[in-house]
Amino acid sequence: MQRPVTLSLALTLLLWLLLVTALGYLFQQVFPALALAALAALVWMFWRLQVEPDQSLSVPDKTLSPVSPVTQSTHQRTQRLVSQLRALRDAGSTLPDAVILLDEQGRTLWFNPAGARLFGLKWPRDRMLKIKNRLTDHPIGTWLEQDSDTILVDVPAPGDVNLRLSINRIPLGKHQYLLFGRDITAITRLEQMRRDFIANVSHELRTPLTVIHGYLDLIDPEDAPTLAPLLDDLRTQSQRMTRIVEDLLVLSRLETQTDLSEERIVIPVLLATLIREAEALSRGRHAIHLKNTFRADLYGSLKDIHSAFSNLVSNAVRYTPSGGNITLRWRGLDNGGAAFEVIDTGYGIPQSHIQRLTERFYRVSSSRSRETGGTGLGLSIVKHALSQHQAQIVIDSEPGRGSTFTAVFGPERVLKPMLANETPSA
Repeated sequence: MQRPVTLSLALTLLLWLLLVTALGYLFQQVFPALALAALAALVWMFWRLQVEPDQSLSVPDKTLSPVSPVTQSTHQRTQRLVSQLRALRDAGSTLPDAVILLDEQGRTLWFNPAGARLFGLKWPRDRMLKIKNRLTDHPIGTWLEQDSDTILVDVPAPGDVNLRLSINRIPLGKHQYLLFGRDITAITRLEQMRRDFIANVSHELRTPLTVIHGYLDLIDPEDAPTLAPLLDDLRTQSQRMTRIVEDLLVLSRLETQTDLSEERIVIPVLLATLIREAEALSRGRHAIHLKNTFRADLYGSLKDIHSAFSNLVSNAVRYTPSGGNITLRWRGLDNGGAAFEVIDTGYGIPQSHIQRLTERFYRVSSSRSRETGGTGLGLSIVKHALSQHQAQIVIDSEPGRGSTFTAVFGPERVLKPMLANETPSA
């Protein structure tokens, strides 16, 4: 009579895991969903064991004494728990993602076949293996050593360098945690194809646009007064297309570059350049201020940092009405890092748009962006340029009150200012 009950419970557990997996994929949170589902299943099974008093886990010899109802019930519950644990293990074994159960010291207690394949593990040889010792020279080993809670994205699989993984670690109880590894090779290849396509198209468009722009410059509107408005429109659109292509090429370079040409970035010099650019773009329509309250420089790529800061400043000029104020501020942070802020009194941005502002070609107002000459790529360039420096962009805005765009740098990128007798060096 126990087999149908056990089978029913095993099927129920399997359906529960499949349902949670489906919901996780729907909300793009598969790893947290699976971890919570597994934890809930284990808690439920242990609770079932505690429903009746635990007398003994062994069944007495029937030839010596009769089996009491309580003992028999406890034995049956133990058997059901074992069956359910096996069903849970079998369900984990069918997952396409790597699942590795680690103890508090980072030793492997169990892993599914995908974990063995993607991490190069073998059972039972690697049981109780301290996995970060095996991956000392691998990005995953460094990530485990740092005990970071962030998701590690796009790293080579230890078991097959041709595969790319996304790694996440989730606590399981007080003394264990689950290590998840998802194969993102197909997604990575599609993303690379997209980047290559954009870069190639941008390069191919650059030459014909240059030719068109050159011929338009040769045509004097005074020679054909009736065509003057048409020629002005053609020049405007040609210049806009050229800016879009140039921004696409910059974005493509930022996405594909792996090595930065880093040096000391002297902040007072960079800020003075940004102020000149802002005044030239504004043409006296705004009051532009500078607040440098932090005596420190940056270490990074001057070209990329200037591109990021310049995009923030030009956006503020474009989207702030005449008579508004624009403030550039360089300040220190409590953790030893630094922040560059661009504060304007422009139109402001609704909260519903802020999360998508750094997407390519995303615009809060398409008509306003075209009127001001924006390409829709500026903030995407800022995001990628900052990410190359382990920095991030923070946006705070309110419609009708203006916006604050902040580039936040960690302490590892901050340098003490040079003395008067020193010369810049990397």
